[in-house]
Amino acid sequence: MIVQTPAIILKRFPFGDTSLIAHCFTRNYGKVSIMVRGAQRKKSPRSAYFQPANYLEVLMYYKPMRDLHTLSKVSFIKSWIHFQDDLKRLSYALVTVELVDKTIADYDTHEDLFDELVATLSFFHREEKYFNLCFWYFELRLLKLLGFQPHLPDREFPGMVLPDPNGGPNSRNILEFLIHANINNPSFIEELSKQSVTPKDRHVIGNYITANLEYHFDSCRHLKSLKILKQLLS
Repeated sequence: MIVQTPAIILKRFPFGDTSLIAHCFTRNYGKVSIMVRGAQRKKSPRSAYFQPANYLEVLMYYKPMRDLHTLSKVSFIKSWIHFQDDLKRLSYALVTVELVDKTIADYDTHEDLFDELVATLSFFHREEKYFNLCFWYFELRLLKLLGFQPHLPDREFPGMVLPDPNGGPNSRNILEFLIHANINNPSFIEELSKQSVTPKDRHVIGNYITANLEYHFDSCRHLKSLKILKQLLS
């Protein structure tokens, strides 16, 4: 059957000489793989659509529980033009979509997570600062929506003790704020501006969130985009 759905491109890879396969996080069908025929031909306009983090409307031939579906039509819902000439914005966008790719299973629909992803990518495209705070916010929101919301007083997991979230001068308060924040709240930017993040806070918060992610998702131990982002920010 032919279906239409919003989608975020997670990654892509060549298939044969002229086609590619795109892994997409769709709002209506979860994570699916789509065959894009002819996208690697020199004159094909389709390749530009299927870059990681792109926000699209896709029309596809969908066969439930099949591993691969076929693209019919595609259009941009929103074009992230600022990602094209700003490596920092692009790097935050890429690590965010890689995180989603590593943590969700095929065909599991997560409409709330999809909406949070779109809002986070919009933030990276639109705003000028607070990228790191917004990325921490998304990591924590992803944990919550997938059933693993951190509870700061509880540090002991079977086989592991989480880093102390109180280790920085402001780390506990920042984490509490981010856990309960809402990116769609009109006051979100204002509240971000009130957070005072010291180098110690950055270290403590980053380690705490990373430990949570790696405990619940072993696939998060080797995020290539995160390594690149850290090199860019160092």
